[in-house]
Amino acid sequence: MLELIPGQEGAKEYFRRALGKGRLSHAYLFVGPQGSGKGLFARELAKALFCEDGDPCGLCPACLSVEHGNHPSVYVYGPAPGKQIVDIDTVRELAETTHYKTSKILVSILESADLLNEPAANALLKTLEEPPGDAVLILTARSAGSVLPTIVSRCHKVLFSRSSAGAAPVPPEMREALDAVSAPGFHAHTDVRAWLQELFPDEDGARPAVRKLLDLLAEEERATFEALEGLDLDTSLARAESFLELRQDVERNVSADLILEKALRLLTASTAKNR
Repeated sequence: MLELIPGQEGAKEYFRRALGKGRLSHAYLFVGPQGSGKGLFARELAKALFCEDGDPCGLCPACLSVEHGNHPSVYVYGPAPGKQIVDIDTVRELAETTHYKTSKILVSILESADLLNEPAANALLKTLEEPPGDAVLILTARSAGSVLPTIVSRCHKVLFSRSSAGAAPVPPEMREALDAVSAPGFHAHTDVRAWLQELFPDEDGARPAVRKLLDLLAEEERATFEALEGLDLDTSLARAESFLELRQDVERNVSADLILEKALRLLTASTAKNR
């Protein structure tokens, strides 16, 4: 089941069990960077629910209709063409469709939920507070930190990492520089702006360099998920979320120096723990 999707073993195992027991939640939040396949996974999950063979074969009429975007019980929403936000009209359409009476399960996928504007987020919250029993709502976002907390709390969160064919998220030549952050005296004797510029010499300015650093650190953290369990996994998940929330601060024009300071504190705690 869901074997056409590379990696994401944790997500696949969770949904294997949920589908096997018939215990799907009414709402999910798929969190991961661009290229992690969270949108593809949402569509493959929809295929699994409607496939005539009981598995997403990709060949039956139900799977093909989901693939082509014309399945009568699967709807996909996102930012309107030419817009960088998900507006309230989109959420109203989703809400109306989701609450439409049907004898079959209905799947609504809302992509880029981190781009919901305030009116749209509040409208979506009302749908989540009164979910119909025959609908599954799947939200996708780059970070839960930029989604209304009350929306996040009403969804089952599933984290995705970018598939990398086994490649290390952090190039070996960068690893030494990152590990040096937790060394005694680093903050007292290092010009962090110069350190950042040396780490990313091709980036023009501190803000794009900080953006690249945070993407790198979040991806490295997520690459460890499948090898961890218990409290170690909880700690790693929290660190990944913290890096992603700082990444959103970059786009909100928060001071690059302040973001870098917070990122280095997280990195110090992480590398010191792993020594």
